[in-house]
Amino acid sequence: MRKTLSWPVALIATVAIGLTVAPVPAASAAPVAASTTTERDRKLRERIAQLLPANHRARIAALEDRLNVTDGDLRELAENVIDPDDYVCEDTELFRWLDASIADWTADDVENVLLVLTLNLVFLDALLFPEPARERFFGMDGEYTGKLQRSFRTMKRFWDIDGSGIELVPAHGSVLLDTARMTRLLTLALELPEAEAAEVAAALAVIVDQPQYDHGDHPLFTFNAFAYDSLGEEIPGVGVPTNKVLMGDGMLEGFRAIGLSDVAPNAVLGHEYGHHIQFQRNLFESPLTGPEATRRTELMADSFGSYYVSHRKGDNLRWHRSRKVLETFYNIGDCFFEDPNHHGTPNQRMRAADWGADLAVRSRGVHPTLKFARLFEKKLPVFVAPDAG
Repeated sequence: MRKTLSWPVALIATVAIGLTVAPVPAASAAPVAASTTTERDRKLRERIAQLLPANHRARIAALEDRLNVTDGDLRELAENVIDPDDYVCEDTELFRWLDASIADWTADDVENVLLVLTLNLVFLDALLFPEPARERFFGMDGEYTGKLQRSFRTMKRFWDIDGSGIELVPAHGSVLLDTARMTRLLTLALELPEAEAAEVAAALAVIVDQPQYDHGDHPLFTFNAFAYDSLGEEIPGVGVPTNKVLMGDGMLEGFRAIGLSDVAPNAVLGHEYGHHIQFQRNLFESPLTGPEATRRTELMADSFGSYYVSHRKGDNLRWHRSRKVLETFYNIGDCFFEDPNHHGTPNQRMRAADWGADLAVRSRGVHPTLKFARLFEKKLPVFVAPDAG
């Protein structure tokens, strides 16, 4: 089973399709400095294109396939397409905040970011070459480090799976400015000669190190969290990567911006740990296909996450804070009905989370994971029932 990195795909679509860039009239031309920077970036992109292998996207895809993760393909339609007219679905506050963060970008700004995102360098680096555990911090200023690490330790004791081999790892956009790390990754992922990889890394660092990208800290570079299971496969030059939960700074920053920073980090962590439950308990298996299959696994993980943070033996959130957990999962719902990586609408995700939180309040002990999954399967038709009209 591949764990899908679906948010970057959706975000690339948002940037490439949803952003309208108005032409600048000749009478109000950009300042000379901005024009010079734009021309420099174009030349850097051209040079990067010359240095990258013609099949670089295929090579990245091959590495992701070997790692058992995939970015998916927005052009690929699923066999069983969910009818969008059946559901209430609109952009959430979280994604509106993200849209606003790129509202003043130019077409060239977008081209720069598309280049970076399609290479997927930040998350591949965190997955393959994580920092030593003692040096890890979560959030751009480390503000979520203690909260997430404490919850992660409790989570491992809470559920009845073996969590001893799972690591909690951050993803920081600032790594894009670390040319040594990027050179190492580009050499591995694209099999570039070291000198060429170093030149690409240096060019990318110049592009990213600009105010509109917060010098690498723009949330778009790290707006994701995901669970990874290596399946014990060795990667040449790396060995067997450890199983992980990766938490991106951009996602954490987004939840802070909409007032959910007190509960969202742990709720999302609980969701991703829920995927590790699915890995170990073989819960990805289902007769469903395409978007419906992905939606099922994601809603189940939402339920695992909300159950944990609401349970008295988990994070033990009080009622008013557990309501904010529902807002968390509502905000990461999507309307990409034809995308195989569709995670569920905001309403569907909130319903699944609400059920998990309610079950936690009514539970004396902790439900075994397989029993929890059986209870979830009985409720799934309710969560995904049409709600439009």
